[in-house]
Amino acid sequence: MNLVEITSPDVWDAFQAAQPFSAFPQSWPWGQFRVSRGCRIKRFALLDDVQRIHVAVQLEYRERKFGFGYWLAARGPVFSAHLSDTKRRDVMRELCEKLSDVVDLKTKTVFWRMEPVSELGHPDGLVPLSFRRTSAMNPASTRVLDLAPTEEELLKQMHEKTRYNIRLADRNGVTVRRGNGMADLNAFLTLMDETAARDGFVQHAGSYLAATYNALAPQGMATIRLAEHGGKILAANMEISFGDTVTYLYGSSSSESRNVMAPYALHWDAIRDAKKRGFAIYDFWGANPDWKGSYYYKDSWEGISRFKRGFGGRQINLVGTWDLPLMPMVYAIMHLKRFFRD
Repeated sequence: MNLVEITSPDVWDAFQAAQPFSAFPQSWPWGQFRVSRGCRIKRFALLDDVQRIHVAVQLEYRERKFGFGYWLAARGPVFSAHLSDTKRRDVMRELCEKLSDVVDLKTKTVFWRMEPVSELGHPDGLVPLSFRRTSAMNPASTRVLDLAPTEEELLKQMHEKTRYNIRLADRNGVTVRRGNGMADLNAFLTLMDETAARDGFVQHAGSYLAATYNALAPQGMATIRLAEHGGKILAANMEISFGDTVTYLYGSSSSESRNVMAPYALHWDAIRDAKKRGFAIYDFWGANPDWKGSYYYKDSWEGISRFKRGFGGRQINLVGTWDLPLMPMVYAIMHLKRFFRD
């Protein structure tokens, strides 16, 4: 197979959007958004003799100290759906071998970081032995809803408490709408700050969240959704739509009137809207693995994971985030410093 650098947005997104469980961080618009944030982007694909893409990867360069940095494939590489499990393993190895001949990907590069869109349980060797497991950049496990069933069937597969809270929110008069304009964006950002302060997690700066929305909304990819009660916005989400998937990327909620169950109404509206618009999957973008012994399990995620599991669906556990050191000594020093800092 031949390694080709892809420079056509249409060719790139035609492949990416055609794959099941489409990965928005591998989309062309997401890459251009990252360019606007100062990152360099490279896009490569392995093509066979009839110009069919077997795997594609969008890489962004993240600079670190002294002019060195690394290339990140956020939720990538993405494999063609026609590949068998065994073939996928071989293609991954060939991709890495041929990328190693690209000078731009080696110059002042300490390592590559990849997150293959492939589930655990595939044959050993998907990730070559020279790679090193590292902390997840993007969630290695998530919950996804198949949107093919009817709304009634979707409700039946939920936990009974989740169904009850959706109906309770309706009885309480919670209404949900799609955001429109700066006022709604600012309301979402305000709630994000409140949620982060209350729950004790580190979030992206408001300027980054606003830039994400402003870059992707004109492409039809980003949506702000708000749940209201008594004239107040109590919960708000940002969703990203790409290919066959709607992803719940960011969520926030108020400390007020929590008894009216606004977040339940918000997600149920998002699920119904995604189904009506013809999407196949609703991705909750991150949930704890099923087993606490997993490398990627986080105690701090247990509450939100329980909330997401209540909506039913299927657990997806990907192979996770892996580094390929190109400068082994520098890479080892970087990780040693991080160990002592932590």
